[in-house]
Amino acid sequence: MEAEALAYIYGLCTMFYGMMAWMFWRKADRHSRLLSVLMFTICIQCIKDLFFLDGDYGSGNFGWMLMTATDMVAIPMYAFILMELVCPGKLTWRMMAVHELPFVALPVLLFATHLELFYYVLVALAGIYGTYYLVWTALKIPHYNRLLKERFSYTENINLNWLRVILYSFYLILALWLFDCMVVHLSMECLYMAGSLAMWMVIDYFIYRHESVLDELSDQPTNDEVYDPTSEPNGLGQQIKAIFTEQKIFLDSHLKVSDIARAVGSNRTYVSNYFNREAGMPFYDYVNGLRISYACDLLADTDDGLKLIAEKSGFNSPQAFIRVFSKLKGMSPTEFRLSIKSGGVNNCTIDSYTIY
Repeated sequence: MEAEALAYIYGLCTMFYGMMAWMFWRKADRHSRLLSVLMFTICIQCIKDLFFLDGDYGSGNFGWMLMTATDMVAIPMYAFILMELVCPGKLTWRMMAVHELPFVALPVLLFATHLELFYYVLVALAGIYGTYYLVWTALKIPHYNRLLKERFSYTENINLNWLRVILYSFYLILALWLFDCMVVHLSMECLYMAGSLAMWMVIDYFIYRHESVLDELSDQPTNDEVYDPTSEPNGLGQQIKAIFTEQKIFLDSHLKVSDIARAVGSNRTYVSNYFNREAGMPFYDYVNGLRISYACDLLADTDDGLKLIAEKSGFNSPQAFIRVFSKLKGMSPTEFRLSIKSGGVNNCTIDSYTIY
């Protein structure tokens, strides 16, 4: 019964990973291609493992050890996905080759020498390597989200808050996998494969929705790109003020620092530093403060619904509008409108968000 259940789960995994490999390859961006390679690798491993399900399934079987050892070549690929998510554009071919080297060399040594020691060293390496990159990613996520706020006026489908939950789930799967490598049992293998499949369904859903931020975050600042108020080029501050006051560019729901840079003929790093230093806040906070001020006027002067006001004010969704509004005003948009009508609020602007 357990063997049949395991064969069924392997069949589901093969179809799912194969389909995901095809879907992500079609997206054609760098991160999707990396994920597609990982999905294809796991799919091939599942097909290969199907031929071993009827064999001697035990920890003393050298063939099973060798099969498991070769599967570990995919472990660095998991780290590559995490690296590309939190540090887009930093991953190089050389870095990938260095990470893969021990996970290729140890299975080769195991095959050549038949020494089980190499297998246990590989399992230990996988545990240490996986734990390191789980912790590393968790520490990098806040830095990444701060960087987003310096370059984007929105966070929908680009922030990585969802990744924290995935990391905790992934760690449980990793622990289960390590236990499965040492204490081999059909029930444990079923639990591991089913858990991995469920986790990857969730991960693939979020990553498929994730917008590429590589173009916006990949530039490297140079010394002449650091903001210096004493050498402001061509009246940068006045140009930025003009496009915000006259063109109301903040109403563009997908506004990015690069859009401002193109409009004023400057570069992204200089413009981003202008907001941080001159306005005293990240680009995200600056733009959304103006959007909320604009929304306050609409709430006070019109009877438009929240969905329409969110759209007119430059928000991607009513949920994002309500979240930002409540944070800045200390009340929901509906409560704000009611307080306006009852005379409880006289000023619908946010004084701390002045156009500089």
